[in-house]
Amino acid sequence: MNDNQSKATMNWKYLFPVAIVVVLIVGAYWLKIRTKPPATNITKRETSATESTLALLQRGMREHNAGAYDAAMDLYHKVLQREPGNASAHYNLGQIFNAREEYAKAQWEYEAALKTDPKSLEARINLGVVLYRQRKFAPAAEEFRKVLQASPQNSTAIFNLGITLVELEQNDEAIQLLNAALRQEPNNAQTYYYLGLALQKQKKLPESKAALQKAIELNPRFADAYMALSKVYTAQGEQRLAQEAMAKAGELNPRLKK
Repeated sequence: MNDNQSKATMNWKYLFPVAIVVVLIVGAYWLKIRTKPPATNITKRETSATESTLALLQRGMREHNAGAYDAAMDLYHKVLQREPGNASAHYNLGQIFNAREEYAKAQWEYEAALKTDPKSLEARINLGVVLYRQRKFAPAAEEFRKVLQASPQNSTAIFNLGITLVELEQNDEAIQLLNAALRQEPNNAQTYYYLGLALQKQKKLPESKAALQKAIELNPRFADAYMALSKVYTAQGEQRLAQEAMAKAGELNPRLKK
């Protein structure tokens, strides 16, 4: 995955006072912070303790939003000492580990959040994201499918399942999903890029070229799209255009020169 890639989030049943969008799976990685502990953990006898726990959670959120991750983690762990199943604290810890690229730890936290709150779409999508980033493509696809079972028009899950299926070489379904994503968001360069890759794998070179050219039209600094386009040109025998596209890719991202 590359750092050019981002995708907007959607509204969920929890409140998110700050939506720090970084989304680096290609399309769906949220650094949204969950503010409420699950209502199922609250009883009348626990009211004062729960209020104190909520205050800890909110202080953790403030540190989290300020980028003070270590302080936030300390507060989230204090919440979990009181409520080991607090889905919000587990989810927010997952977000920190995700941001730090500690994906196995993030996976554990998202799974813990889902044990308490199995209907949480945001936790399930982010679980799929960190599975994808660990190259666990089959289980990642399963998580995205679960989201779509609950929310069939979820644009983030549609996109992420599409790109995951490209990795799994399930290109027919990937193309269907990516086209569906484009119907929802027709000017997304990343979607055109992955559509181009899927079409290229199917040897549909004119269609692949058109998709990659559209990705570049929408994002002229999309280095990976230039590199993919150079491969299409090479396959079509257009060597000059292939060299030009490869040179542009290297200019935009020197790592691609290697």
